[in-house]
Amino acid sequence: MSEKRQDIRYRTIAHVRARGLFEGDALLKDISVTGCRIETTVFINARPGIVYTLKIIPESISKIAPFDLQVENRWVNTESDSCEAGFLVKSSPGGKQFQRYVDYLAWRPSNT
Repeated sequence: MSEKRQDIRYRTIAHVRARGLFEGDALLKDISVTGCRIETTVFINARPGIVYTLKIIPESISKIAPFDLQVENRWVNTESDSCEAGFLVKSSPGGKQFQRYVDYLAWRPSNT
């Protein structure tokens, strides 16, 4: 399946927290300046068109502090043992950390 995206998505192993969407931590599977995808072992209670706040906790080797993203849900896919969701990035209140993280992922070898 070929994906036609406006921006390159970078694979990552960051953690995500989001009150009201799921309990505990999720994994940030990929991210770009326009969107992201998360995966967790619990149900993601996301509705399309609603803006949520994701707290992104980058991997420690990046030396980038946690930051928030304001995102809008685009889809949720539930399997027997996991749940994935895709989001459109609406804004980042701490935009500098978000941009640093995407730049770090773009710089890191064999990431896309």
